[in-house]
Amino acid sequence: MEPLDLSQHHPRPTRAELAGVVFLPRSIDKFRATLPGGNLEGYTVEGFTGRMLEALSIKPDDFRKAVAEAKTDDDVAGYVREHAAAGGAEAWNTYALGRELYLGNRVEAIAENPWLAEHPEITLSLDFLQYMEDNGLDDD
Repeated sequence: MEPLDLSQHHPRPTRAELAGVVFLPRSIDKFRATLPGGNLEGYTVEGFTGRMLEALSIKPDDFRKAVAEAKTDDDVAGYVREHAAAGGAEAWNTYALGRELYLGNRVEAIAENPWLAEHPEITLSLDFLQYMEDNGLDDD
């Protein structure tokens, strides 16, 4: 795959799925940004991407190599299907699609992000990250 410059555009959406794994397309984009000629531009591969790989029992270095050697997303999807721990995708999806913002502490979330008071619909961390990115408030 070609490297990505995330200063030019954002990675794919937080809820995007590939191989039945939420956040996988976004994680591919982030790892492409770590390739020679790429640029993470403030994004990280720790956090959600790191937790996703941990749930799948795939080491970050191994995933990076798979991304570097892949021609397409389907190649990475095949790698994930072949190397992920049994039940890892389901466990990750349950976690990612259920993780409440600030672990459910809305008062703390609003104290640190006052704009959240006007957005009661944002309750999950994935949606929080996406909103912040879409509105230029921060990158993950």
